[in-house]
Amino acid sequence: MVTLPKALQTQTVNSFKSASTSIHSNDLIAYLPQVCHVVASVNQNVGGPALSVTSLAEALTDHQIRSHLWTLNYANLGKQLQPLNVNLHSYPATFLSQNFRGWQRTARQGLYQLAASQLNLIHNHGVWMFPNLYARQAAHRSNLPLVISPRGMLEAWSLQHSQSRKWLAWHLYERKNLSSATLFHATSTMEAASIRQVGLQQPIAIIPNGVTIPAIDTIPPREVLTQKFPSLANKRWLLFLSRLHPKKGLDMLIQVWKTLADQFPDWQLVIAGPDLIGYQATLATQVEELHLQHRVTFTGMLIGEDKAAALGNANLFILPSHSENFGIAVAESLAHAVPVITTQGTPWQAVAESNCGWWIPSQSAALSETLLEAFQLSDHQRQAMGMNGRRFVASHYSWSAIAQSMSEVYRWILQGGAIPECVQL
Repeated sequence: MVTLPKALQTQTVNSFKSASTSIHSNDLIAYLPQVCHVVASVNQNVGGPALSVTSLAEALTDHQIRSHLWTLNYANLGKQLQPLNVNLHSYPATFLSQNFRGWQRTARQGLYQLAASQLNLIHNHGVWMFPNLYARQAAHRSNLPLVISPRGMLEAWSLQHSQSRKWLAWHLYERKNLSSATLFHATSTMEAASIRQVGLQQPIAIIPNGVTIPAIDTIPPREVLTQKFPSLANKRWLLFLSRLHPKKGLDMLIQVWKTLADQFPDWQLVIAGPDLIGYQATLATQVEELHLQHRVTFTGMLIGEDKAAALGNANLFILPSHSENFGIAVAESLAHAVPVITTQGTPWQAVAESNCGWWIPSQSAALSETLLEAFQLSDHQRQAMGMNGRRFVASHYSWSAIAQSMSEVYRWILQGGAIPECVQL
């Protein structure tokens, strides 16, 4: 058994009181905690966090957690993802929201009211945005526990970029936000280390993101994409599928691809993913300068059947990131039985340990050597590695198991008891 800190005990008592005055100690077995996930956006073009947060909120409903999701709707970033059996509290992203880090006074007031009337705990996803400030303020006003998932935004690489804006946000509100957390959620031991490195001492729950395992016989055929992108026909696909951003190492990948493309004319580099900052233009210029236009295919954001066709028919997946807190695209690729090359900037050492890919230094020489090795394998050898990955992901990253761990953490915060195995004090 564990005795919670006095401040946390007070939060817990008040949380139960705010949930319902009719709840008595003998009724706790039927008590369903109400948790609100606060995230800046769940529009489909945002990529990873939108999918992981909505999937978590949905999966938690099968583990006796009443899930709410508070967010802003950026209409220019595609449709919002709609998790099943989750109370969605969505507010339009105004001009100020879009240009001033998610500032939205009406949405802030809505979160305050929700916290005061229905919630037992707030789970904030991300940092550096005003919605993250609103989560802390709402938790404080209603004396609720606050869980924070930094979602990779406290990694060393991220902290070194846009330093002036982050310095301002740190002193205005982010330092207080983080110091107010009851507990942090990290998706890997690497991310947990980054949380400790900035001086935060609260408990950390290390729970990875989950992934849906598709049935092999439901994967769409190659023609779904080759009809739209004829350059992919009759080629093996080296697939990058993630947000287009400098931290993803795409410039290094393209430079290395220049040295290998002529040796492997039956391979095509496919770069797929949302471009939220106009980075594709920079990459396209690099491709043109290296005379690789016919060997690189930019598909833009892929969703639905198109995304499934890309993942399900790729011969090799690559994510050469300088920094990732998790890297959901790696898990998705392995779930589709595609072997993976990724860097030590991601927490995916297991791909090498489980013989389903390569985990290499984030360096051009290592990337070139590994691609050469992977290309020279037979299709059968790559397929065998991919099946190793599919089995590994199925046993470690099902959404049901992830939600079970998270629900145990919530109940520990609210009710006390034995420390969950995933919690690092």
